[in-house]
Amino acid sequence: MAVTCPSCSAPLSAPPACAACGLLLVGPLAQRLWEVDQRLAVVGPERTRLLAERQSLLSRLRGAPDPAAPPLTGVAPAPGAGSGLEPDLGLGPGLMPASGTASEARPWQVQSTLLGLGALLLAVAGVVFAAVTYRSLGVAGRAAVLLGLTAAAGYAPVRLRARGLADSAEAVGAVALVLAVVDAWSLRRAGVGAGVDLRSYWAVATAVLTAAAAAYDAFVPLRVSRTAAVLLAQLPVLLVLDRAAASPAVVAVVVAGLAGADLLVAATLLAAAPRRAFAGSRSGRGAGPAVGCAGVLLLLATAASSVELVLGHRSGAAGLLAVAVVLGAASLPLTGRARLLVSAGPVPLVAAAAFAMARPGLPQAQQPLVLVAVALLALQVAALLPRPRREGPVAGALLVVVVALIGQAEEILQAVAAPLGWLTEPWTAAPARGARALVGPATTWSGTVVILVVLLGAGAVVLVAGVVLQRLREAAPPAAVLLGLGCLVLPVAVDASYGVGLAILVGLAGVAVAGWLAPRWRSTPSRALLLFAALAGGLASAWSLADRDATLTVLALMGLLAGAAARRAPAAACVAGLLVGAEVAAVGVARGLTVVQDGACLLPAAAVLLALSVATGLAAGLAAYRRPLEVAAGLLAATGTALAVADPGWLSWSLAADGLLALALALRADRRQIAVVGALLLSASSWVRLADAHVTAPEPYVLPLAAVALGLGRLRRRREPTTGSFAAYGPGLSLLLVPSLLASLSDPDPLRAVLLLPAAALVVLAGVAGQLRAPLAVGGLVLTVDALHLLSPYASALPRWSLLALVGTVLVVLGATYEQRRVELTRLRARFVTLG
Repeated sequence: MAVTCPSCSAPLSAPPACAACGLLLVGPLAQRLWEVDQRLAVVGPERTRLLAERQSLLSRLRGAPDPAAPPLTGVAPAPGAGSGLEPDLGLGPGLMPASGTASEARPWQVQSTLLGLGALLLAVAGVVFAAVTYRSLGVAGRAAVLLGLTAAAGYAPVRLRARGLADSAEAVGAVALVLAVVDAWSLRRAGVGAGVDLRSYWAVATAVLTAAAAAYDAFVPLRVSRTAAVLLAQLPVLLVLDRAAASPAVVAVVVAGLAGADLLVAATLLAAAPRRAFAGSRSGRGAGPAVGCAGVLLLLATAASSVELVLGHRSGAAGLLAVAVVLGAASLPLTGRARLLVSAGPVPLVAAAAFAMARPGLPQAQQPLVLVAVALLALQVAALLPRPRREGPVAGALLVVVVALIGQAEEILQAVAAPLGWLTEPWTAAPARGARALVGPATTWSGTVVILVVLLGAGAVVLVAGVVLQRLREAAPPAAVLLGLGCLVLPVAVDASYGVGLAILVGLAGVAVAGWLAPRWRSTPSRALLLFAALAGGLASAWSLADRDATLTVLALMGLLAGAAARRAPAAACVAGLLVGAEVAAVGVARGLTVVQDGACLLPAAAVLLALSVATGLAAGLAAYRRPLEVAAGLLAATGTALAVADPGWLSWSLAADGLLALALALRADRRQIAVVGALLLSASSWVRLADAHVTAPEPYVLPLAAVALGLGRLRRRREPTTGSFAAYGPGLSLLLVPSLLASLSDPDPLRAVLLLPAAALVVLAGVAGQLRAPLAVGGLVLTVDALHLLSPYASALPRWSLLALVGTVLVVLGATYEQRRVELTRLRARFVTLG
């Protein structure tokens, strides 16, 4: 007999170690391992026999317990013994899988497969027998055969349970139930009940089958009989409703009551399960089908009620209320997430019923108030419940409020966003009209004051929900958003006049800023106040564009409020600066200035803001305002330049002014890099002027500026040796080379491009001599572009080998560079050795 390794099962040939896995096989530990393996070999067959006997005892106990046997009390399972899990016994004591082999299917899977297939085949055989032999046998013969088969199938589970074959009894019991249904069908075909309607016959038949299944379960407890009794019990009621052609409302109420009865049965079975489980009845297992049937019936009742309501019949509300009552009662014994989901359902159902009842008597605009009222009422009821049971009703109330808000979303969005349309058509409205008529240039608000009530009511619902659940801190932000939206739609909701509406919005913004600045509020989450102030101020500014005088007044007030808010929020200084620029532009347009001239007026405003930024940067404690003011100045300058695009003269002057402002800002040590932007803007100013004058030779104009810029860069490098070459020479080199390069690209005469080559090469050589990056980068880029431009007319005439030569040259250069690095490394290593 070959000896194998205890770890990897490989054959052992030469101890002291396994050649396959390296396991050590000598010493005290190896000796102990051998002893354990020998003991397991002795115990293994005995353990298999005991597990088989244990399985047999469990199966017999599930059937009929031995009354003479003493009760099992206080028996603790041995370590490793069964804890509700069936052991892996294969197909029986004589068919155990060999040691070391792995089973592809668990025993219970094999057993369930065999029993399920067998029961299915038997049921199909019974149905085929009834269908095929219908004409060959007489009425008496068919009845005798089918009843005999049914009786045999019903008696077989009794004997199978007595032998401990509980699962086999379940399978045969299922066959008996199918045969019972076939019996009912055969009796109908034989003429029994021929004088009654088919639905009435099957209502009676299913009721009889339900009683038979329940009675059978009382004598022979089977899961299949109990499940069949629950499922069949639903059919008589549904068939009677169909036979009577009941209205959807009646169907909903009756079906909801049937669902309640199912839930009551499930609760009864669950309550009886602990007392009778040891006797083998497994009463609690019938609760699952009852709960499933109840769920399906509740969905059916809800659908029937919805159909009734869609048809305009108020009676559908009764079905929704019945479903709500059943769900509320069903949530009482539940816990955890199941209770949350079930207990949240009644509130939306009650809200839908109330909405349907009140809809015919209320105008369409007032109907959402019903939902808000039901949500508030639900929260009051939830406050009376124990705390663990409050979450479901609160969730249902919040869902109802969300539905109410969704119904008003279009009007709310219109009230907030439509005033932005005045940006495209400013100063074209008649201020004598109301706020609803002036919400947009071509828009009239279609909402009513109900929307304001819905928003405020929704905010109140959220706050009350936070109080009921003791989570006020989490409920405060969404409640603040809803209340803020209510304040924003206030002018159009009350249909105030244009002036009063603007005053309301400006006043709200002022109150919010005051609250933001109040010392007593600084410890609260007051950022919401600043956000609301921004929204109210932005909405007021958008509305003010409808009228000239309103624009001039509101922009000034908003600028003052933004400046006041900047005391605690320095970023608001940027908004204040932009509003000042907007006020300047509005004054210019009011004075009759053109768009180009109005844009030019923004440049002085940008200069003032830039001067303020420099002053705040020098003052102690005001450095935080420097960057917001710079951003505002840059945005105003960019806007003014954009407005001057239509006039080349104004555009040139605007670019020059922008360049001077950038260079002035670059005087500060931490803004040196902006000097490049200033130089580019000055160059752009010159290019615009030259293009407007149809000048094709830019060199006479840009070379003096380039010389001055290079000289200034040289002086700066002397005073500040740490200044980089790009900051010092970048603008001058750009003026020196880039305009000529751009002109050469559009010049059919190659002379300028040819002359530019040595100039760019000289710049590169200057960078090599001075070891400066800026001349190398700018000169090399211009040299490359110019060379490619000169080469482009002859690209098609180049021979094919030129590409091979170019690639070969690049590879040779790379190889030589690599070799040079190796030589240098070798020399460095040799010098290091000689140092020792």
